[in-house]
Amino acid sequence: MLPDETSTALPLVGAAGPASSFESQTLDFKRPGRSLKETLTMLAEAAVCFANADGGCIVLGVDDRATSRSEALVGVGTSLTLDLVRRGIFDRTVPPLTVFAEEHIEDDARLIVIRVPTGVQILATTDGKSTRRLGTECRPFPPNQQREVLVARGQLDWSAELSDATIEAVAPTELERLRAHLRRAGHEELAELRRARLLEALRLTGESGRLTHAGLLLLGDEDIIARHVPQYGYSYQFRPTAGSEATSRGRGRRPLLAAAELLLEAVSVRSEERPLNLAGGVQVSLVDYPERAVRELVINGLIHRSFQTEGTVDIEHSPESLAITSPGCLVAGVTRENILTHPSTPRNRLLAEVVSMCRLAERTGQGIDRAYREMLSAGKEPPRIEDNGLHVRALLAGGIGNDAFVRFVRSLPDALARDLDVLLVLALLRNRSSIDAPRLATVNQRPAAESQQVLSRLADEQIGLLEPTRRTVRKAFPSYRLRNAALAELARAVTYRRRTLDGTDAKVVEHIDEYGFVTNKTLQRLFDVQIYTARNMLADLQARGIVEKIGEARGGPGVRYGPGPGFPGRRRRAKPIR
Repeated sequence: MLPDETSTALPLVGAAGPASSFESQTLDFKRPGRSLKETLTMLAEAAVCFANADGGCIVLGVDDRATSRSEALVGVGTSLTLDLVRRGIFDRTVPPLTVFAEEHIEDDARLIVIRVPTGVQILATTDGKSTRRLGTECRPFPPNQQREVLVARGQLDWSAELSDATIEAVAPTELERLRAHLRRAGHEELAELRRARLLEALRLTGESGRLTHAGLLLLGDEDIIARHVPQYGYSYQFRPTAGSEATSRGRGRRPLLAAAELLLEAVSVRSEERPLNLAGGVQVSLVDYPERAVRELVINGLIHRSFQTEGTVDIEHSPESLAITSPGCLVAGVTRENILTHPSTPRNRLLAEVVSMCRLAERTGQGIDRAYREMLSAGKEPPRIEDNGLHVRALLAGGIGNDAFVRFVRSLPDALARDLDVLLVLALLRNRSSIDAPRLATVNQRPAAESQQVLSRLADEQIGLLEPTRRTVRKAFPSYRLRNAALAELARAVTYRRRTLDGTDAKVVEHIDEYGFVTNKTLQRLFDVQIYTARNMLADLQARGIVEKIGEARGGPGVRYGPGPGFPGRRRRAKPIR
């Protein structure tokens, strides 16, 4: 049975376009070579390319440039047997690669479909050529990239390798710091173990009492770390404005736990803070850089940097932005486009596990989703992740977040308020009046079908945050907008307003027609909302001229609102004749 992608593409080859238009990261079409040797060499090179990436399927017997179906399906002669294909690839790859081959007839053309598994090891052809599939191309696969792939597959962990330092290099103050973190994280029994037993339990020591690189970075003193891991280090600088001279700066090589505390404290003491009053007398603090987001990104930079790359972890702090730059690219397979949903791939796995056990960061070692969640919950834009191939840079925008957005999120049930997909939807709808699943998929990094489930759930009557627009309601991926109540509650958090009369307006108009006015209390009762939401609704109604203040009261609960110049059915006063 053919793989789904192959079975879908084959009927379209030459009919809906050349075969090359259906090739992908995991599918390739090949025309047989001029000789048996040329064909098997070509297949071995293609198999290596797939095995070094995500695996895939090679279809032999198709001209990928032909534009007609009859010209595209060139087929394969019966002299090329399945066994010959399998042995040919096995004999031409190092280490030998076993593939799965089957015969398939398409429009009377005999094709050979070759399934290539992901390699357990890095592969090359017998003549030393090693490539990797990226998109629809086979790119050179140099040793430094091979190492990153082995790291991503969990086959290589620099932090678990033994250093030249022995257990005697452990600094007593750093050992006590580690014990304190373990106690706070609930690992009291572990924290009370004797030094040798504790380090052994955490796998921070190995043969002959030598420290692993993780043990050295966590527990060694500065001089020993500088001698054995000279590429380790960090820097911090603060600028009062983005373009001014730094007023505070420092560099160091303190052990990792101490370094994390120092850097987080440096950011914290210079953060801006503003109180925000919520309903029921509750007060929360809005900060320019949420502590949990900063913690995840700083520790992420320290423990997931590449120690095969020179350079330090650098923090640049100003009221306008906070940037954390760490040496090395993103781990193989992780990109800016999938960083939220890609399976955990810690570069320094042992180091990440110990730090996670201390509850300084997410166990996954990425924590990017938490950083996103914290920034969005604070009414701010999510982190921006940049990768130039040599360094990874995480950038947080400065300034206090939108208080109306924070109020709205805090009013939601906890399950929604902490749901990253929900926060991303609401953040998108701050600046655009509607959103559909394909658009959401580019942001939450999930397939459009899964993104549609998120939108459908938010449009369910029990949640009632969204509604499909009338024009798109019957489409597979409708466009959704905020319901009127949610739009009114978000108020100043959104950059647009719907100008037509809606259900909310109609209730207000009906009440004024009957009683002559409304108040903040009226709206609280009519819509079961809090005082701040009612205030925002009145401000919006005033801005559109539907209501205006009446009476002498200028503030407080006694303020009344009557028909404004835009009130439905209100006659305009005739201009006086001059």
